[in-house]
Amino acid sequence: MKLMYPLALGLALVPIPTLTLPPLVSPLEATQVARRTRRPLIWRVGVRPSLYRVGGISRSASCANQAKITAFTPPPRSQETHDKNHAAIDTTLSSHPTLWVHLASLPKNAQAQFTLQTVSGSEELLNKRFPLTAQTGILGVRLPETSPGLKVGETYFWQMKVQCGSKESEDDPIIGSGVQRIQLSQVKLMPGFDPKPLVQKLSRASASDKPALYTELGIWQDAVTALIDLQQKQPNNQELKEDWRSFLQELQMDNLANSPILGVQ
Repeated sequence: MKLMYPLALGLALVPIPTLTLPPLVSPLEATQVARRTRRPLIWRVGVRPSLYRVGGISRSASCANQAKITAFTPPPRSQETHDKNHAAIDTTLSSHPTLWVHLASLPKNAQAQFTLQTVSGSEELLNKRFPLTAQTGILGVRLPETSPGLKVGETYFWQMKVQCGSKESEDDPIIGSGVQRIQLSQVKLMPGFDPKPLVQKLSRASASDKPALYTELGIWQDAVTALIDLQQKQPNNQELKEDWRSFLQELQMDNLANSPILGVQ
């Protein structure tokens, strides 16, 4: 017993290492860190082709000096500037895409007429009238499955006219833009950009991953539709709101980031 005492005493004198615990992070702080490190959506725009506008079309027009409507499309970059008589052609992979417009300061009881046809005018795929119940926001018009679909490689022109009063007037605003259905194999290889890895990812991507791939591939209509669909399904998802804001900021369209989504006609 006497021999064990010094051994026990010696053990007692060995310093016990202290553990340094990481500081506690609140859920709010963790969310803020995730947002700061979240990769923004990168939009790739090549040199988009353009088409000649139909007479009377403009990107912004007045209706009783009040209403304004614009095609919800990215403004031309410096290398693809088009004059006021031309509209850029945006792309889609869908045979029945949703096309988007931005409405502002519409009078009550306004009516819309939306048409979609081939550039040559030989085929009209959609001619639709509907009431505009909201005065400001982003509105989609979907080509219904019962209509003929867009053909790959064909260019189409869509336009929307807003009737402000009970009768049509020359002051009624009208806007339009071009759309072309493409295949993924048609996404162009550019210096510093190889679409093949993104195309492979897209074939097996989840709905939440598709917007980022569409934006990097430069497929406008599908990127917008996918982002809006996700926001409508998850209205309280802050990451989706940040994606939407960064997406529009990248395109110099951040002034529309807070515009309400009015749904799809």
